[in-house]
Amino acid sequence: MTPFERFIQFLVNFSQALTVWFLVKILFLIGLAIYIAFAVIVIRQVNLMTQALDGGFNFPLKIVSWIHLLVAIAVFLLALIIL
Repeated sequence: MTPFERFIQFLVNFSQALTVWFLVKILFLIGLAIYIAFAVIVIRQVNLMTQALDGGFNFPLKIVSWIHLLVAIAVFLLALIIL
């Protein structure tokens, strides 16, 4: 088999593997990655807010924002394994 024939065979096999559900899975993972970026921005905003405001609720709010980021990462990894 020539290299050109192998290349054509690769393209045919790749187009068969590229289904609508595969594209949905990729888009879902991209969406979860964007959500992780959002969770990082939430942590940044909470830190800026706690610097600007002084109160007794600062530490629990920071903890909740970090838990939010960890859950977002866990969901992304779980989706990466399952999908």
